[in-house]
Amino acid sequence: MQITQNELHKELRAEAIASREKITHLTRALDSAKLNEHPEPNGWSIGQVLEHLLVADESYKAPLAELLGKARHDAAAISRNWKPSLLGRLIAGGVSGSKPLRAPKVFDPGPTPRSGVVESFLSHETGFVRAMDNAVSHDWRALKIGSPALPKWAPKMNLGDGFRIHVLHLTRHSRQIERVAGKL
Repeated sequence: MQITQNELHKELRAEAIASREKITHLTRALDSAKLNEHPEPNGWSIGQVLEHLLVADESYKAPLAELLGKARHDAAAISRNWKPSLLGRLIAGGVSGSKPLRAPKVFDPGPTPRSGVVESFLSHETGFVRAMDNAVSHDWRALKIGSPALPKWAPKMNLGDGFRIHVLHLTRHSRQIERVAGKL
């Protein structure tokens, strides 16, 4: 994958916004009963999918803020080539596939989503895009972040991997929400 950090940022930003808008369109009109309905017997409700996305996002929020708070700005980083780490490439490959996956326990949404899950999700996703925009002055390939789904001793991925995995995960679940909403 040959891409500059700037190109990656633009692609991820556009995809994140498109997925958020798709989810907004699909969920804003649903009442809590519809959000919690299970049209797929072994699948999550739309509310649980949103809760899962929130739990995953929240688990990265503090480590990301700490990482960026300690990192030096690098004005030239945006024009450098970016490439995924081995771990980032493996996780992104799994998340971007169409094969059903079991969520790591740490990202489990539980049986009932929080009150106001749609608005909480939309707020978090707006914050994610803002955080990604604010991070463009850092070197996404040099900064390393761990996955909360892996043990502390596991290798870390680069910051660009983290952003990319978040967006691929969001896009994957936007398709899931669309499928479930079509069955309501």
